[in-house]
Amino acid sequence: MNVAKQVKPKEILHEVVFYTYPNLVFTWPIILLGFLLWPIGGIERFSEVLAWFYGITLLLVLITMGVDLNRNYSIFWLVVVLGVWVLVLWLRDAKHFTIFGHIYRFFADLNPQYSRNLGLIVSIPLTILWMIMWFWTRLNSKWRITHNELEHYQFGRMDDSLARGAKRIRTTYPDLFELLICLAGDLEIYDATGKKLLRRIEHVPLLPFVKKKINLLLETTAVTPELLDEEATAAEIEPAPEEAETPAANEPPEDSGDETRDNTPTPPAG
Repeated sequence: MNVAKQVKPKEILHEVVFYTYPNLVFTWPIILLGFLLWPIGGIERFSEVLAWFYGITLLLVLITMGVDLNRNYSIFWLVVVLGVWVLVLWLRDAKHFTIFGHIYRFFADLNPQYSRNLGLIVSIPLTILWMIMWFWTRLNSKWRITHNELEHYQFGRMDDSLARGAKRIRTTYPDLFELLICLAGDLEIYDATGKKLLRRIEHVPLLPFVKKKINLLLETTAVTPELLDEEATAAEIEPAPEEAETPAANEPPEDSGDETRDNTPTPPAG
């Protein structure tokens, strides 16, 4: 027995709402590590490994908050680091130059130990600040895109609205680390020609998913009861095409006006 599957119609998207955040949003890895490493932070054999892992994560977060490294710069510095590493190995084997080996042993001999108490001391205040930032962005950094306009809501200040018209929306990722940590980037609003930048919205987390919703919104037309009424009214007002009139078979042809008639009265017969 074949049962027909019911296909649900796609939900029509009428608006896209997203928020922008300050640089504090990128501290979530440090906050999370402070709580996750608490159970195993007291194990002595893991202490040094956890210390290096926590320190490297903290360094990456600080670089993300303080320096913008786009894709090209990141590739450049990666090539530089690899080149320096190869140079160090060559100097050690060919020239017996071991100054870099001494630097490595210096850091290795530091023998850092992870303190789970210190991790909590850092994570708890950052968690409070992060929550305050989250609520503040809901009041002051809300963006709403509809079929007709782009709106920016600011609590206690003048809201900003930009008519959408025939504008173009592009995404950019100025920092590779922001992309890795939060999938964050910038939204750029251009005019219809794509040359004049009207607005730049920075630090939008999960930007690929936000851009996907925006594309879906701009590719569809909002279907509203008002729109349906307008279309129905237009269909009623539009006159039907008139049929071509054909002359009857027994009706004499009309005078085209091209012939000349003699209107002189005929005199009576004598």
